[in-house]
Amino acid sequence: MRFKLPQRTIVLIISAVFFSLAFEPSPLWFLVYFFVPIFAASIRGLGFKEGFRSGYVFGVITAVLTLYWVVYVNVVGVILLVLLHSFYYAVIGGLAGEATKRYGRAGLWSLPILWVGMEYSRSLTQVSFPWQNISYTQAPNIAIVQLAELNGDAVVTFFVCVVGLILYLAYANLRRMVLSSVLFLAAITLYSTAYIWGVTRIHPVEPDFSVAALQGNIPVNEKWQNGKADHNFVAYDELSALAADSAQLLIWPESAAPMYLNLERPYISWIESIARRENVDIMTGALYMIRTPEGVRKYYNSAFFFSPEGMLPTPHNKLHLVPFGEHMPYAEKIKPIAKFREFVKERLALDISDFHPGDSIVTFESHGRRFGTLICFEVVYPEFVREMVNKGAEFLAVITNDDWFGETAGPYQHFYIPVFRAVENRVWIVRAANTGICGIFDPYGRVVAKTQLGGRTYLTGKIGPRMGETMFQRHGAVLAKICLAMAVLGGIILAVTRKRYV
Repeated sequence: MRFKLPQRTIVLIISAVFFSLAFEPSPLWFLVYFFVPIFAASIRGLGFKEGFRSGYVFGVITAVLTLYWVVYVNVVGVILLVLLHSFYYAVIGGLAGEATKRYGRAGLWSLPILWVGMEYSRSLTQVSFPWQNISYTQAPNIAIVQLAELNGDAVVTFFVCVVGLILYLAYANLRRMVLSSVLFLAAITLYSTAYIWGVTRIHPVEPDFSVAALQGNIPVNEKWQNGKADHNFVAYDELSALAADSAQLLIWPESAAPMYLNLERPYISWIESIARRENVDIMTGALYMIRTPEGVRKYYNSAFFFSPEGMLPTPHNKLHLVPFGEHMPYAEKIKPIAKFREFVKERLALDISDFHPGDSIVTFESHGRRFGTLICFEVVYPEFVREMVNKGAEFLAVITNDDWFGETAGPYQHFYIPVFRAVENRVWIVRAANTGICGIFDPYGRVVAKTQLGGRTYLTGKIGPRMGETMFQRHGAVLAKICLAMAVLGGIILAVTRKRYV
């Protein structure tokens, strides 16, 4: 199955549309299994240059269709995001195009390796934004998600690519009916086996610790206005009074306290008084500012913990910052980038925050249960979450303020990512979002309860203990690292070996 222009371009666009429609809030998650064969058909035999161009076009289309909501946060950020992250797909297209030009259909088996390696490499730098992972399309397909306990969400991406490639080979061999039928049967058998295995991994749970996630629904343009701090605190005070009747731990969302909280004693006292009055623990998002001995101010996006006895002095400072939104990548190391940041802020009057990343993981303890906090973007990093669990977190709290994204696809995509972190580590996760969607996830990734996007409300429920150590928790992202190493090695081999076209 080979195509020429313009047919090849049309096929590439169809593959990008199928890929994009497989993500939330679309219910068409199954389309990702058909995107793979269509993408394979569009880049097969192109060689590196044409494959690279096709992959880049694919990346731009999918970024526009699935990540358009980033523009609500930062216009410069979304432009740079589209341009930079399309490069990853360009590399996939280039290497797969060259491999198939040299080795024919056999070269297509590089696709699962290249895709998993690309997704992993996309999480390694300061410009990381690992959002469009193929695996995340399968969040509603909870039986297949159980594969993530083996070696992270990379296993799900690899699985989807392999099933899709077998379907492609079955279609490409339609004239050879026996072979085509065997391949179709192989794809169905592989999927069915993984699905049945996933079903057998899911067991009943016994929750015993009551928690609440608060959803203040305060618009971001109001939250940071001068004189609005009391308005924020009144809203969360009222919600806390309602939720405390059925919860031992109240989780307020990211920046629920819109200030450098450690510098605002009256508001510290306000939260302490709520904790004492309701006899509950409270964890809230807020900003944190310190001054170094050299007089340098450092700003952090943080989470603070309160008990009826008072505030814990050490917050958890967000370690993974949103590129171009919370910081300008590498500005602290490369002077031209620092100058560009100042140009964007001063001349273009566009906002790029100057947050510093935290330098260690801080966990909190509520009623004998130790938990870790993931602030917004941190939930997309599997190995970071694994490290938090290995440092003693028995459950996880995710706090975020998705009002930045409005009523777009962003909040829905963000909501389902914890499904994978729960399965990878077999832990409960409680998600508190300012405008929604709040939720509770069990260790099998099932959504136990959730709120709707928008509206001032709260969510209460019970969570339980961890379900035991997984292979991923024990060994980390081995598959992803192997695939990245193989992709790099394969690229080097293709670059230095004699070209042999089929």
